[in-house]
Amino acid sequence: MSGGQLLNMSDFFPLADIVGCVINQGVKNYCLQPPFDPPEIFPEFPTLNKINRDNSIYLLVRQLLFNLGLDKDNVGTKNWNPFKELIKPGQIVLIKPNLVTHEHIRGKEALYSSISHGSILRPLIDYVYLALRGEGSIIVADNPVASADFDKIMQFTGIVAMIDELKTRKMANIEIIDLRPKILTETPDGRFKYESRPRDPLGYVTIDLGSDSAFGELDAKPHLHYYTLADHSVNHIDPKFQGKSKTDDYHNPSSHRYIVSRSVLNADVIINVAKMKSHCKAGVSLSLKNMIGIVFEKDCMPHHRPGLPPDGDSFPYYPASHFVAARKGYLNLKKWIRFHRFPGVKAFRNWLQNNKVLVGQQIEHGNWKGNDTIWRTILDLNRIVFYADKNGEMQEKPQRKFFALVDGVISQQGEGPMGGHPVATSIIVGGFNPVLVDALAIKTMGLDFNTFKSISNANQFSKWKLMADREFDLSFSNRTVSNLNFKLSKGWR
Repeated sequence: MSGGQLLNMSDFFPLADIVGCVINQGVKNYCLQPPFDPPEIFPEFPTLNKINRDNSIYLLVRQLLFNLGLDKDNVGTKNWNPFKELIKPGQIVLIKPNLVTHEHIRGKEALYSSISHGSILRPLIDYVYLALRGEGSIIVADNPVASADFDKIMQFTGIVAMIDELKTRKMANIEIIDLRPKILTETPDGRFKYESRPRDPLGYVTIDLGSDSAFGELDAKPHLHYYTLADHSVNHIDPKFQGKSKTDDYHNPSSHRYIVSRSVLNADVIINVAKMKSHCKAGVSLSLKNMIGIVFEKDCMPHHRPGLPPDGDSFPYYPASHFVAARKGYLNLKKWIRFHRFPGVKAFRNWLQNNKVLVGQQIEHGNWKGNDTIWRTILDLNRIVFYADKNGEMQEKPQRKFFALVDGVISQQGEGPMGGHPVATSIIVGGFNPVLVDALAIKTMGLDFNTFKSISNANQFSKWKLMADREFDLSFSNRTVSNLNFKLSKGWR
């Protein structure tokens, strides 16, 4: 990639190369009783007198922190404070879960495989609060899809009920922020419309990575375009369409710009709580991919490039004309349904989405392992998370500390990230570097992490590095850590 001074993440944070996992086949479900109290009174929380003996999730997260060797001199005592090197009193800690949507086409049980549950967040909140010593603040924030019902997400996950109860126990300075600048709502007559809404209270900032972006090496290519399905100015039906997009305004040979939430950049520490999911474009959706949620405007995030390799990556080959006609009919039917209301319209809409196989599963829109675009967006955003200061200026040294947890208690495989099948994998993975955490998570899935460009290309940067050179020599690369045979989406098999 681009030149610059060699920097090691671990030079600035000594825990950066620590990563670990916990696998407990006896844990196959989340605790469903807010506020998700621990199953026993632990020495580090002597004043907590409310327990939930059925909450095995709390034990799983606590075991992970123990396995990581955090504050090992005080383990088992009232002085154990696993996040004391990560978090200092008075700091702002932002917890970034994956709250993408309030529903799943395969029903309620499948939704557990798509979004972060409150019972995973509770032990993290407890240990963050312990490290803050009553000073500072905790923010739970995410940017779900525009059509998501945030209140329903909060109800399903139990997050609001949990935080409301914790506030009554004098755990002050905890808030929830829905970072979306606009939402897509359905009117009584069945139509959809966008509505502006209260957004990040601190606003947003534009960050230009310039030629140091992961996209910088593509700037010499002529007539280059970047596409995302959120951009309705692009003809997504015609496979050979090569017109200008809204995303081109953000990414071109002159600039590579992202619009990022200031609440994220204002944090001193970020705790990234991702789900273990397959992903049609990126292969997997883990902690690196979860940082997509820090962006204000989805048009500024390239997902694929039109055409075939080497200049494009939307398709491995152009689809047959009958498929294009069938897909056009399918999309027109979906559009018609959006503007017509009749008994059972929602059920029919879900059935149609679930059965688009009727018009084929042609690989399109970058939904395959040849996607050479989305990994660049993912790594750029993670570099911003580490190196952008509170004003959005990229600095030489990391500006905040970081902890990542990948929740694989119930994972999603197949046509993820929102249309796959749930599977109880009974795993959580955690650590202080998202690349290493994701590499280990992929290993637990029974996959080769070198297959995924967000991992294999993460050590190519000499400026705003995500890894120390020595960190990429992964000690677990030849170790079997689970017997899973995780199923990826069609384009990745």
